[in-house]
Amino acid sequence: MKKPFNIPETLFFFPVGDRRDDSPEKPDRSRSERGIALMVAVMIISVMMMFAAEFIVSSTVDLTRASAQRDNVRAEYVAKSGANWALWLNLFDYGLQLQLGADPATKALKDGIGTIWDKLGAVFPYDSPLDLTEAGKFAAVFGMSGLFDSATLDLFKSLGGELGVEVEDETGKINLSSCYTSQADCAIVMMQVEALMSCTAVEQDYNKQTNTKPSELVRRIKDWIDKNTTVEPGSGNSEENEPYQKRVPPYKAKNSPMDSVNELLLVDGWNRELNSYYGPYLTVWPFPDVTTKNGFKININTMPKEALKCMFGRELGTPEANEKFVKKYREVMEKSGHLAGSDAELQSAITDLTGYRSEGTDKGGSQDRSTWLTTESKTFKVKAKGIVGDQTRIVEYVIQRSTGQQMTLSNGGAPWSIPFFRMY
Repeated sequence: MKKPFNIPETLFFFPVGDRRDDSPEKPDRSRSERGIALMVAVMIISVMMMFAAEFIVSSTVDLTRASAQRDNVRAEYVAKSGANWALWLNLFDYGLQLQLGADPATKALKDGIGTIWDKLGAVFPYDSPLDLTEAGKFAAVFGMSGLFDSATLDLFKSLGGELGVEVEDETGKINLSSCYTSQADCAIVMMQVEALMSCTAVEQDYNKQTNTKPSELVRRIKDWIDKNTTVEPGSGNSEENEPYQKRVPPYKAKNSPMDSVNELLLVDGWNRELNSYYGPYLTVWPFPDVTTKNGFKININTMPKEALKCMFGRELGTPEANEKFVKKYREVMEKSGHLAGSDAELQSAITDLTGYRSEGTDKGGSQDRSTWLTTESKTFKVKAKGIVGDQTRIVEYVIQRSTGQQMTLSNGGAPWSIPFFRMY
């Protein structure tokens, strides 16, 4: 006879015995029940440990995020503080220039003071940021310890972290934006860029190896920026947009000022290698406007020495002339900190350094290289980097000093403007 099917008794869904009470024999269940109970206890403890571990991990992540957010905010304030210091120095420098430079009796004093806008970078270098505990050095450099009392410095130091600041004179670079407003200025810019790209044997060898033709490239840059859609003769293209319509996706020449030097990467024939090598000598600031006079002029005092040599390569073509230039350049810069204090001194400075003299039909014209240069700075790019813990914030902006004509047209407007600003 078949035994009836028995449903076992369960504990927490685990079978522990037979439900039938009329079973002839009831074995001792205490040992098996204790084993099952132990298994259940272990499972419950394991689940609780999993929840506890999850809670610990979640709490740690939340704490890390909160700390990162706190450091991010502090780094932002450090960067903004450095940017504000740089702005203040720039305006202070501009005020001294307007106040002292207007009176011949105080010109020597102005020249003796030199530039102030770049002093912050000497205290807090951008490439090797300094701890904020060194903030007192900035005040000491300018004798302003009285202005920065201990409470102010302590507040700044309490932010913690490191600060690095870099101020570049954009007037010391070749301004590509000139090609948008003036054909005459653009012709000079093209000559400057071509001289830069054909300067030494290093550039010439690179051009030969890569089949780079500077004369074609500068014309393609002009086609990209200038207002018209007519292809520049000698660019190597039959139509202005011809090379860009073959790209994926296709596009057209911009025919307006560039937003940054990196935009050159969109120009036919320009690549990252060229951009990395020549980019530091080029700028798109300031954007020339109707009040900009001689927007292409480069400040001889702040332009890189290598670029200055390229502008006068014909005169410095021999090893002897080049050696004389380097020696004279170093002597003058160490003695006074600038090559020429005013535009009136510019011609003699160029002659002494390079042996160049503007004569004949070139004098005063676009071929006269002495007219390519100036001694005033009007546009600066500021980068301030704040680092707190693992967080880094960078403030970058351009400050553009207004000309007298601009201030007159704006009915006494601000003597400066910030046409570009970003934080990242």
